[in-house]
Amino acid sequence: MRNKKTIGIVVGAAVIVAAIIAGIIVFMTTRATPQKELEAFAALLQEQRYEEMYDHLSEDARAAWSQEEFVTRNQNIYSGIGAADIEFSDVQAETTDTGANVSYHQKMETSAGMVEFDNTAVVVREADGYRIDWDSTFIFPQLSDADSVSVQTSQGARGAILDRNGTPLAQDGLVYQVGLEAGATDAGSNAALASALDIEEAAVESAMSASWVQDGMFVPVKTLSAADYRAASAQLDAVQGISVQQTSGRVYPYAETCAHLTGYVQTASAEDLEAHADEGYTQESLIGKSGLEAAYESDLRAKDGVRIIVRNASGQEKAVIAETAAQDGKDIVTTIDLSAQQALYDDMGENEGAAVAMNAQTGEVLALVSTPSYDPNDFANGMDNAQWEALGNDTRNPMLSRYQSAYCPGSTFKAITAAIGLESGTITADTVFEKTERWQKDSSWGSNYVTTTHLYDEPSNLANALRYSDNIFFAQLADQIGAQTLADGLDAIGFNSTLPFELTLTQSSYGERLNDAQTLAATGYGQGDLLINPVHMTALYTAYVNEGSILQPYLIYADGERKIYKEDAYSADTAQTLLEDLRQTMSSYGDNPTNAAGKTGSAEVDNGAEVIGWTCAVNEQAALTVMMENTKEEGSSLYVQPIAAQMLEAISE
Repeated sequence: MRNKKTIGIVVGAAVIVAAIIAGIIVFMTTRATPQKELEAFAALLQEQRYEEMYDHLSEDARAAWSQEEFVTRNQNIYSGIGAADIEFSDVQAETTDTGANVSYHQKMETSAGMVEFDNTAVVVREADGYRIDWDSTFIFPQLSDADSVSVQTSQGARGAILDRNGTPLAQDGLVYQVGLEAGATDAGSNAALASALDIEEAAVESAMSASWVQDGMFVPVKTLSAADYRAASAQLDAVQGISVQQTSGRVYPYAETCAHLTGYVQTASAEDLEAHADEGYTQESLIGKSGLEAAYESDLRAKDGVRIIVRNASGQEKAVIAETAAQDGKDIVTTIDLSAQQALYDDMGENEGAAVAMNAQTGEVLALVSTPSYDPNDFANGMDNAQWEALGNDTRNPMLSRYQSAYCPGSTFKAITAAIGLESGTITADTVFEKTERWQKDSSWGSNYVTTTHLYDEPSNLANALRYSDNIFFAQLADQIGAQTLADGLDAIGFNSTLPFELTLTQSSYGERLNDAQTLAATGYGQGDLLINPVHMTALYTAYVNEGSILQPYLIYADGERKIYKEDAYSADTAQTLLEDLRQTMSSYGDNPTNAAGKTGSAEVDNGAEVIGWTCAVNEQAALTVMMENTKEEGSSLYVQPIAAQMLEAISE
């Protein structure tokens, strides 16, 4: 037993000795040559492991720099310039009496672009191997220990969003930073400024109590557009200690009129920075959050100019390490006609809904309106908590872009059912269905019937069914078309598909219950599970003036180019039949000065608790869709139609 124990002790000791020797070998290997020592130091720098880099400093370097000082200097400079992808190459050592001069080539990405330079490090031999006799020239050859590195930025201009005639809908322009001069206020200044700016007094108090504020400093509280500043200037002038500075910012001249179209910008959030990592965004960067500002962020975005400068102890410029010029963003020219946009927005008034106008020969979108709206200048200039809460708690949902959403279309869809019925050969223009006050397919429907509110003496053919909006006719038509044929017909014109468009649109859909006879019948007259996007609906109506081809709606100006979404979706005969029938229908509502073809619709939602009113119309110049929510008390489609007629006349001039 004693022998075994002795053997075990000997073996254990041997293992320990071997491990120690191995550790010494590894340690000495890393420091075995000046070249390897520099390469080990460089590897740590590449990973920004500054504390471990300090262990590689020579005795003299550590005497000159504490670990904290060393780490702080390296960290501040490398992070300040946005250093990344640091590489060392062509490492060569020239032996000296005390060690070696090791030359190398270094390059790195920075906020000012690629930086490359040749440098030489002094590596000294010490008792335990080689170490770096580090000073600030290791960072940049021009940088002494007494120097500093600074980064200067210059801003480019974000691209403008223009209407088809070059009128700016969004652009960089003059804004006003309004605040107070610390130490120059009186007891009533905070309240007076809050009142003038229509913000909470707490927001002013919070700004004035910031830790950095000292007497004589300008303390910004809110940024105003030029128009808002002019409106508030008299009240602002009366505030003790008021201070105003002009600066550049994002300006939306037509505010609510174009808000959902343009969208808005804000300073980049943490989520934005993560989503756009390595794209040069900072916490101060503006980024598009919605609308065209977001959709065309990569084009509109300006790129800051950056200079990395070495300054001496007196603050004077000593050397420029790297420099990139600021780049302005690209302007976006849209198909929007501001006069049409303004007319439709004004006519929508306080209604909750959307209006879409297209050029009926090209597909160009002339106007996109969603109401109620909001002021994108508030987002660009910054909002206080009260403003945020007011928007979030507004039951009318002004932030919702309604023309990007999908809704039940009601009787406007009958023109689509009719087209599929004609194309499938289910009916002709002369087909007559049984005329009755109520209809069900068979007794399996129980007490459920399709009813009509429009009794008429004329034959129940297609023209009269459209004119009198005969639900029973289109319920029977859908039943005869059949679920599969109807589904195929709808899929062929873009249902359950993404409509190509510059802004994301909710897909139009018909649900999964067409095989249910009652749902199929309801779908025929625009109810059931049908949902359609107003932009898509507008495009569908262009087929009637384009010999059956559905135009492609588009927003970015292309010099009047004609774009087709669905070539020959219907035959020319089908298109002509419906054009004539829908003109007759439109004329039945009253005067029809633009010779438009169209259809109204009243879609019951929430089990009939509310009604969505629609009007869709097209003439040789323009196609128009108007959708308004919550119209039950106003008369549903009867309320919408005169407004739509006024719009159509305005955009057809």
